[in-house]
Amino acid sequence: MTDEEQGGSGSGFGWFLVGLGIGAAIGVLYAPQSGTETRDSLAESARERAEYLKQKSREAAAQVNTYVDAGKDQFGEYVVKGKQAVERGRSQVQSYVEQGRKVVAKHAEKVSAAVDAGKNAYAATTTAVDGQL
Repeated sequence: MTDEEQGGSGSGFGWFLVGLGIGAAIGVLYAPQSGTETRDSLAESARERAEYLKQKSREAAAQVNTYVDAGKDQFGEYVVKGKQAVERGRSQVQSYVEQGRKVVAKHAEKVSAAVDAGKNAYAATTTAVDGQL
């Protein structure tokens, strides 16, 4: 039986194998680099990418450090301003307390004088009343 009588299935598979072999041979002949060169090229490319990533991570770390330093400086300024505000508040409170003490002392003198006057008036009234009895 010939291939035509068998429906051409045997020769089709054979031609497929022949085409596969020819394609592989052409691929090897026209490949720009050998397998070793291709692996070396891929490894070099991977090293370059790794170095690029290391460089970018260093740059990012430096940028983060810059932000951290700026934040520390800003925080330090806020702490100084806060201390100044507390000190101003403390001095104002001390001033108000001193003014309050003066007012209380002034009124205490008036109250003491009024109490003494009341005692004297009471004493004078009771002595005069006792003397009339």
